Amino acid sequence: ARRRAVKDHPYKYLLCIDFEATCWDMPIFNKRKIQEIIEFPAVLINLETGEIEKEFQRYCRPIEIPTLSDYCINLTGITQEVVDQGALVQDVIEEFRLWVKEIIKEKELILPKTKKSNLNGNVALVTWTNWDFLIQLRNECNRKQIRKPSFFNNWIDLKEIFMERMASKDQLSFSEALAQSNLEFIGRPHSGLDDARMTALLAHKLHKEGAFFRITKDMNHYAKLNRPF
Repeated sequence: ARRRAVKDHPYKYLLCIDFEATCWDMPIFNKRKIQEIIEFPAVLINLETGEIEKEFQRYCRPIEIPTLSDYCINLTGITQEVVDQGALVQDVIEEFRLWVKEIIKEKELILPKTKKSNLNGNVALVTWTNWDFLIQLRNECNRKQIRKPSFFNNWIDLKEIFMERMASKDQLSFSEALAQSNLEFIGRPHSGLDDARMTALLAHKLHKEGAFFRITKDMNHYAKLNRPF
């Protein structure tokens, strides 16, 4: 029998995102140097069917430190040629905004905090940890003076949901969480799109097992709604 939480969560769909960014082989360099998004992927998963219905993937051209490190190339599989031909991150963010807008319209979905009558919405952005939106996207948009769509201010940290579901306080990596869930990685780890797909599959498995999905991070004042598209 399918186990459910005390009450059902409101989400029909999830938009799972996993950025890849410029990086170096020494942690101190990653703190001192400026990290820029080089792969911007997202997948839309139907939580009831487990089907990934839409995908978005763009490569971005770094402009602050344009040359990728060998470490970054080996880790992500993204080559210098690929990013040199990529778009500027602000253009990719705008393209993504329009992609999300079209999905919302087509599938009659509601993002969190966009309607007073339904603050939770029925679709939410999901990442593994808060790094993608709280640190990487926010810092890069601030540095480059990019207007960030306000729907990036609310999301579900799947790691937090996973830890709650497992009643665990151990800090697990994404690969460890997949292993504990008996999910074999499909594709290449640290390929952003493959990571986003696996995040979606893990979310679907947690949903089937009765996990309760909720917005775990809200960068807005609790009473402030997001701007419309």
